[in-house]
Amino acid sequence: MRGHRDLAFACRAALASAALGLLIPIGWLSFIAAAPLFFALPGYAITSLAFARRSRGLAPLIALTLGLSLAVLVLGSLLVSALPGGLRAGWWAALLVVVTLAASWQAALRRDPGHRISLPAMRPPRLATGAIALLAGGLVLAALAIAIGFVTFKAPNAVGFTELWISPRPADAIRVGVGSQEQERRSYRLEVRVPGDAAPVERRLSLDPGQTKVLRVPLPGQPPARAQRVVALLYQAGTQGRPYRRVNAWIGGGG
Repeated sequence: MRGHRDLAFACRAALASAALGLLIPIGWLSFIAAAPLFFALPGYAITSLAFARRSRGLAPLIALTLGLSLAVLVLGSLLVSALPGGLRAGWWAALLVVVTLAASWQAALRRDPGHRISLPAMRPPRLATGAIALLAGGLVLAALAIAIGFVTFKAPNAVGFTELWISPRPADAIRVGVGSQEQERRSYRLEVRVPGDAAPVERRLSLDPGQTKVLRVPLPGQPPARAQRVVALLYQAGTQGRPYRRVNAWIGGGG
């Protein structure tokens, strides 16, 4: 992209923003680092491609940059949700970086040699002292709202729960899923009683809040000709007797 400093800068900024957003462990700082990638860079690259051979004013450029970036987020969610793991930060970063790089590359190819960005000169508006104070206060409140949105607060009265389900697919195995919506990290012991197997299959796992694991439990031999019941029992670590969750499924017998 020689000769197109704005597009080269957009590509470098996209890579840097994605890397910082994924590597910074503090939530609100990670959001600030990734904000250009979410709200500006893909839209700017697409706008540059659409107006590669035409001039555009500053106001349309800003509006299109923000609007197209939001459109990429909305349409991209349909693609990202279908990928393994769903709406993960890594998939989002990869998608937005690819869109920015691809659109910038195509815009550089379409631009005429010696293309220069020409934006109308804008004089800064004269603001009264009260307007400046209101603007500064609004910016501070907006920054606080973003920061608070990424702060985790304790909820001692909130009641969490754990999900447990069985999927009798494929034919030679069953899949047992455990999803945690608890308020803290929990450890579990899972027992699966399979027809034709005297000893139950046992697994131990630990889940963070919001985490889900799907375990594959093989079936002994061929699926039974008659429908038989599979029982999955989930115990919290360190507890005996009554299971925390229980679910049944029928396998064999032609489905």
